[in-house]
Amino acid sequence: MDLATPTRLLVALAGCVLAVLLNTGSAIGQPANPSTPISTPPPGSGGTGDEVVQTQWGPLGPADRDFMDRVKQAGLWEKPAGEKGQAKRADQPKIQEACKHLIEGHTLLDNVVNRAGVLLGHTLPTEATDEQKGWLAEMDAANGDEFDAVFANRLRAAHGKVYAYAAQIRAGTKNELVRILSTQAMITVFDHMKVLEETGRVDFAGLESPQPLAPPTAASGAPEPTGDNNSNADASANPTDGVIPTVPEGTKFTRTSEQGVFGDNNGVFFGAIAVLALALVGMRMISRSKQKTRRKSRSY
Repeated sequence: MDLATPTRLLVALAGCVLAVLLNTGSAIGQPANPSTPISTPPPGSGGTGDEVVQTQWGPLGPADRDFMDRVKQAGLWEKPAGEKGQAKRADQPKIQEACKHLIEGHTLLDNVVNRAGVLLGHTLPTEATDEQKGWLAEMDAANGDEFDAVFANRLRAAHGKVYAYAAQIRAGTKNELVRILSTQAMITVFDHMKVLEETGRVDFAGLESPQPLAPPTAASGAPEPTGDNNSNADASANPTDGVIPTVPEGTKFTRTSEQGVFGDNNGVFFGAIAVLALALVGMRMISRSKQKTRRKSRSY
């Protein structure tokens, strides 16, 4: 009996089963509707003023556009502020660390908001506001400890306002890309507030004090509020749930349908490993049987 043939058959069978399992695992990790196209709308088609525009990522309203503009303009003055700090205060490690975080964080956010602007058809600003330019001018005119105070307090105050706004947008926006952008903005801005505070130059007494939320005023038995209120966002309003936005790779917030060490494919992965192990054991047994047959043949 030629034992080489069953060995080849076993190897081929194991390879086929392994390929099927791994291909199945790859399919599990894909969006529910992988054929949904990701189109790029014309620039300027994202709406203006109070207009609400329907996009493949969900409705895009005035607050969404305003938030994207503010994220873009934040980078247009905070990155230069970080560069000024690096040049002026090379002997101050904590200022240098804060500058490093500012430059890296807004480089990331710029990539994200630029991509969101393209996918949503929204044209982003290309210049910082006059107020932001004024803050940079203050830093240009200051030196030494005075620069540190202007740097830390202007940036910390601005980040506090943006952080609160990003949280409001994240809580209520109906647009999937804006949710992703606001999530990353909150992560980045919180990091920047932390390193700015660690410089020891932030005057907390000069920051705006938080205000308590207004108590509920709806009368008993009153109907639920209706209308296009972002604070009452309904997940079902987004017709493209399951589509993975094409945002820059390597960012902290890039969505994926995979979970866990090997994603949702853990069972498939270990099933494939088990098939491979069984194939190797079978090959070993056939090899030993072949060797025994040869020894019996020689003994005759």
